[in-house]
Amino acid sequence: MSAGLAGLAFFTSHSFWTWAAPILIFIAGSVLAKFAFNRLASPLEKQRDLEDRVRDPPA
Repeated sequence: MSAGLAGLAFFTSHSFWTWAAPILIFIAGSVLAKFAFNRLASPLEKQRDLEDRVRDPPA
């Protein structure tokens, strides 16, 4: 309950950083996830991921 209220208070504030921080965190997480996948995945896994994206593109 308190986490929900904290989230509501966080997003209803009209401060620039209140809106910029979650967006920046999302972008940083996406970049780090892509970097980690490209670094750790085997060539076969990368090929399968690419084939899956071609068959069923993300919306």
